[in-house]
Amino acid sequence: MHRRIWTITSALVLMLGASFVLFHKVTSIGVTAEPLESSEVNKSVIQTHTPTIFMPGWATSANSFNAMIGYMQGERTAGKVMRINVDFFGRIHVIGHLKKTDINPLIQVTFDRNLGNSYQPQAKWLNQILMLLKRRYHVNEYNAVGHSWGGSAMVTQLIRYGNDKRLPKLHKMVLLSAPVDESIDRPKDVLPSGKPKRSSHSYRQLIADRNNLWANSQAQIFNVYGSANGEDTDNSVPIVQAQALRYLVRGIVPQYHEILMNNTNHHQIHTTIRSYKLVTNLLFGKPGSKP
Repeated sequence: MHRRIWTITSALVLMLGASFVLFHKVTSIGVTAEPLESSEVNKSVIQTHTPTIFMPGWATSANSFNAMIGYMQGERTAGKVMRINVDFFGRIHVIGHLKKTDINPLIQVTFDRNLGNSYQPQAKWLNQILMLLKRRYHVNEYNAVGHSWGGSAMVTQLIRYGNDKRLPKLHKMVLLSAPVDESIDRPKDVLPSGKPKRSSHSYRQLIADRNNLWANSQAQIFNVYGSANGEDTDNSVPIVQAQALRYLVRGIVPQYHEILMNNTNHHQIHTTIRSYKLVTNLLFGKPGSKP
């Protein structure tokens, strides 16, 4: 009897282990890279050589932005050239190559450890990735797109470490429902100045480090958040948590913009044609074009 129980238990453990490995493999595989040739570029967008980094949120990896990147490649507005994966031990692995001549190149970031209780490790890993891009590929300027905690990690990296001269400068950042201060839930939790009445430890640290933003004061930051069913939340991130960024950048980053997407929940804000078009336009739209 005990042997039978042991056999069943062992089989269950093996099945769970195999399921985890399969899930990890599926969620870590990025969309196929398709570098964009100059002659193929959609006429509705500008051509730049500035790479754009995509940061996934909690419990997601490549699957978070596969569809958006695939849409951009299908529309010939940008092309993926590289995936950078951070393994369980924090080691960085580069798949693909970035050339100076690449047009609107996209870099997909994935993490093997994406189920933590904090995005602080991702912020530090992003910092290492940016250093690598400047040191190895001579990237002096970059764009960044982040969903949920991926966006929170981008904000943290920018404010805490962005003044490091070993890093490239931020050109454009697009945040998609990124909670910047998770200690607040309602508009009445915020003072007229925009500062939360009470703050999380991580947000207080950002306030202390906000002067580091001067190193990237020329950047454009687009803070996009959703409202589901006309509510002050996207059913996952309250709008005020995203708007907490406003207080941090005020007086330092003049090109800071907030965009509300109505009838949009936390998942839809990065997985719909509407969001694909918005992000494409914010990154590569010609002057005067509307999001």
